[in-house]
Amino acid sequence: MHLGILDFCPIRKGHLPYESIHETIRLAQEADALGMSRFWLAEHHELAYAHHAPDIMAALLAGATDRIRIGVAGMLLKLHSPMRVAKAFRLMESLFPGRIDLGMAGGEAEPAVIDAMRDRSQPLPEMRAEYPQRVLRLVELIRGQSPLVFNPLGTPTPPLWMLGMSSLDTARLAAHQGMNFGFSLAHPQSRDNPSVTACYLEEFRPAPHQPQPGLVVAVTGLCAETEEEARRLAGAHAEHNREGLALIGNPAQCRERMEEICHRYRTQELVFLDLAPDAESRLRCYRLLASELRLSVPAPAPRVEKSA
Repeated sequence: MHLGILDFCPIRKGHLPYESIHETIRLAQEADALGMSRFWLAEHHELAYAHHAPDIMAALLAGATDRIRIGVAGMLLKLHSPMRVAKAFRLMESLFPGRIDLGMAGGEAEPAVIDAMRDRSQPLPEMRAEYPQRVLRLVELIRGQSPLVFNPLGTPTPPLWMLGMSSLDTARLAAHQGMNFGFSLAHPQSRDNPSVTACYLEEFRPAPHQPQPGLVVAVTGLCAETEEEARRLAGAHAEHNREGLALIGNPAQCRERMEEICHRYRTQELVFLDLAPDAESRLRCYRLLASELRLSVPAPAPRVEKSA
């Protein structure tokens, strides 16, 4: 089993945004040292989160780590130009080869934020309706299938990920375009529904840049030395564990639940969104999980040589 981290960069009570940003940087470095597979950021525009530019944050994290994959899960394509996203991620892939993931998601923001980001260029219903076309446009641009070209040319296409929860349409879009698929059990709206990932796996169509399906499932929870401590730290999250989806317990309990989810969803990789109330319990959570899963640290990815 492979394990990565999903980080929302929340602002803790009594902390300033830059403190949370630095906590995220330290967590990515710890994940790198623990042998975790990838570190994914999310795009949120609410003031509860410390940053609203995950592509810029991803580049910073890639520069602060040695070999872990860094990505965004995902860029909200309703709010961004596909060309701008393609240019940003091709540049990151050229600087950190083999370490960048480009995820796409259909989420939104408050209407005022949408208007500001889109410069009032399009009515909201039209923006929502064109989301699949924006995904296809980005795929064409980043894979070099568009007549529009942009530098740095010669850069391999970073892995493309579609992120979804309950929608079969999203799973099919990922499958039919030969992309990876990330399924979330970590969001408040998440439901336990393996039929979505089964649809993706069964309808996957190989692409030149993606001959095999790639599937990651996002989970949420908290690991501590004992189940009692994990539940105490998780607080209200443990009390309101809707549908029992959160993994809250000691290392052995968390590993058992992870193995069940991997089997149920036919995947070998999870990303973990922790419910830790502070930085110390957060680091301890991931150290316990890495030890229980016996994660190993592969050799660092090659760095780009800098000219004199």
